[in-house]
Amino acid sequence: MIPLTVRSYYSLMWGTCSPEKICAAAKKRGYHRLAITDTDNLYGLWSFLKSCKRENLTPIVGAELTDSARNPADKPSTGYRAVCLVKNDQGYRNLCRIITRRHIDPAFDLKSVILTHAKGLVITTQHPELLTHWHGAGLTVAAAVSGKPDSVAFRLRKTSQYLGIPMLFTPGIFFTDPDDFKTHRMLRAIDLNTSLSRLKTEDTTSSEAWLS
Repeated sequence: MIPLTVRSYYSLMWGTCSPEKICAAAKKRGYHRLAITDTDNLYGLWSFLKSCKRENLTPIVGAELTDSARNPADKPSTGYRAVCLVKNDQGYRNLCRIITRRHIDPAFDLKSVILTHAKGLVITTQHPELLTHWHGAGLTVAAAVSGKPDSVAFRLRKTSQYLGIPMLFTPGIFFTDPDDFKTHRMLRAIDLNTSLSRLKTEDTTSSEAWLS
């Protein structure tokens, strides 16, 4: 198994650990390859690459991209998310272009921007409609399954079979050890300007989102 959706503390107010700590934990637990896919940024890339070299791990460069908070019609966000994994130099350049667009364009539309900057990238998502759209345009895509046996996983399996694309087991990882969940909850409370006692289930990730 290769952890493909690990967030460091550069996924601000969500992740709890540095790239250095993540790589050390991955090495200790027997992993040989690892991807840190922070949300809408590559801030931790150089620390990640140096740490992988130190720990003799093969790095996989990538990032999670999210839709803009508003779309051009001033409607709420679609909630779309996708993880872009780099295959080559062209993929890295395209990922940087996508991230730049995400930060400077208030009407950033993930569905369409990915289409124009997809070369050199493997794109995974939990949204069947995105998989169908991007696969039809010739992009390299895979269905991302968190592991929960729910209706979303069922739809993804059906879509994967219909399109003939692979399914990847990609549980979200936000910390290296179970005890880090306490820090994660504190970060979420700060981000939402609320108290720990008022946090809702949907405000945090799962307590099992650690690098096991």
